[in-house]
Amino acid sequence: MTQFFYLLRWNYLRQKDLFLLFTLAQVLLSISLLFGYPLVIGEIDTTAAYYLSSGSVLIGIISIGCTISSPVIANAKSEGHVDYVRALPIPRILISLADLWMWMIAILPGVFISVILGYFRFSVRLNVSFLAVLILFLICLTMISLGFAIAYTFSPNIVTLMSQLILMIGLMFSPIMYPATRLPDWINHLYHVLPFVPSVNLLRASVYSHGHVSLFDLVILIIWILLTQLLILRVLYKEK
Repeated sequence: MTQFFYLLRWNYLRQKDLFLLFTLAQVLLSISLLFGYPLVIGEIDTTAAYYLSSGSVLIGIISIGCTISSPVIANAKSEGHVDYVRALPIPRILISLADLWMWMIAILPGVFISVILGYFRFSVRLNVSFLAVLILFLICLTMISLGFAIAYTFSPNIVTLMSQLILMIGLMFSPIMYPATRLPDWINHLYHVLPFVPSVNLLRASVYSHGHVSLFDLVILIIWILLTQLLILRVLYKEK
């Protein structure tokens, strides 16, 4: 446990200057979505308000957890930081856990501020409960794990491309900011096995009490967490 906290502290000292920028990026992105989308959509009804509120929170999580974390970790790999930590006499699973917790701490302030911004923008109903907080943690963990898996698995150039594609897919095409019924069925089936749509469904149902918490969506996120963590640990335990 002492080794874990030392790793966590070291990661924090290396990247503490980025924490404020992460929160600022999430807040600015939420503001642009909450105030920009209504200009395109026009009149906002109750359903649209819940979709925009929950969608803006998830897009912020995707932007930090996938789009920003991937290049940061890839850069740490290219600088030799990952190899150095792997050479230390510590269980390598602690390397992954310390990174995950550090990024979780970095991402959560922006998440909570984005939730509050959506509440004040559309006066949506909020559900403050243990389940809502737990699902928020699960969603953040899923997106951060996905970003890490991409960074550990691919070269820096591919990482940059994939991180940008994830944000574009999440922002422009996934039924996150609008109902899934507007898309063809075959695309809906595809999106429901990717982590983005199940995440926003759970977010909307738990934090905003709009809909119900789906066991299928929970299972999808857990599967993605397990798969991405296996990829990360495979790289960390791989001997050169």
